[in-house]
Amino acid sequence: MRHGGDAKGKEMPVHSPPHPLPPQEKPPEHQRLLSLFPELVGESPALLGMLSIIERVSASDAPVLVLGESGTGKELVGRALHRLSPRCQGPIVCESCSVFSESLLEAELFGHARGAFTGADKDRPGLIESADGGTLFLDEVGEMGAALQSRLLRVLQERVVRRIGERKSRPVDFRLIAATHRNLEEMVRCGQFRADLRFRLDVVRIEIPPLRDRVEDIRILVDRFLSTSSQLNRTSLPEITDEAWRALEGWSWPGNVRELKNEVERWLALGMTQIDAEVLSTKMREHTIPHPITKKVRDEVGSNLRYIERVILGGIVQEVLRENGGNKARTARVLGIPKTTLYRRLDRWNLARG
Repeated sequence: MRHGGDAKGKEMPVHSPPHPLPPQEKPPEHQRLLSLFPELVGESPALLGMLSIIERVSASDAPVLVLGESGTGKELVGRALHRLSPRCQGPIVCESCSVFSESLLEAELFGHARGAFTGADKDRPGLIESADGGTLFLDEVGEMGAALQSRLLRVLQERVVRRIGERKSRPVDFRLIAATHRNLEEMVRCGQFRADLRFRLDVVRIEIPPLRDRVEDIRILVDRFLSTSSQLNRTSLPEITDEAWRALEGWSWPGNVRELKNEVERWLALGMTQIDAEVLSTKMREHTIPHPITKKVRDEVGSNLRYIERVILGGIVQEVLRENGGNKARTARVLGIPKTTLYRRLDRWNLARG
């Protein structure tokens, strides 16, 4: 183990992120799945269970609905499904329904004939046609409006597509993988999504676990991000302290793997050579690192919460009471609590109401 000193010269334990177990130490099935999906990083049971489902359904041509929070890697799952499918020699066409207005998304998906609208100076196939013989991956399908939902349903039912401004229908053959972070069942109940389209999309469901449910993968992901970036930029790997690891593993990661990758890239962009808890993002520090006074309180008072409450909170109440000449109403206002609550606290801590 290497040790690095902080600004005060204090030695702090640091570790480079651990590498995954050597292949010979992993169960054969575990090892096989990891080698099959190099783009999906981790070894947690939650991730391995998802990889097993992807492998089983990849050979099918059935539509797949990928559910996952923002930043979990829904497109990576879609690409892995295509790579293992019989359509792997065909194209995979990926688009997000959330980045276009309704009219632009319609033109992107269905294409248009020359003169169909202002600026349509030539015939143009849409993404659905471009996916012929392969896979169409539509991210954030829950953002699609009602009119486009109807058009997409017709394509899935009849296997034909009609460009904007044309009467001619063209046959298409593709596998659809749709993804969303939204609850489509709830959207159906609220009249925001067609029930028949949801049933068409949700033939096979793959749910991506959020990063907070696969904490054991954080070190492996950090290792991958650091190694990849350091090789590209020819920089040395920073060292990460135990306290920083505890903070990383204690954070809820609302932005999931994307947020973790951004955090690592920030370290590298700033040229950090040692990562301790103090250099982590502000929100992470505030929510995962105890206040500096915590250790002092424990050292002086102990860890019994009832005792800490009586000594610390009770002491504060007594001081405020004294400063206000024993006036309970003024004391309660200063403390930000009702006077009845103040009385209950005084009784609970065996402090004189005086």
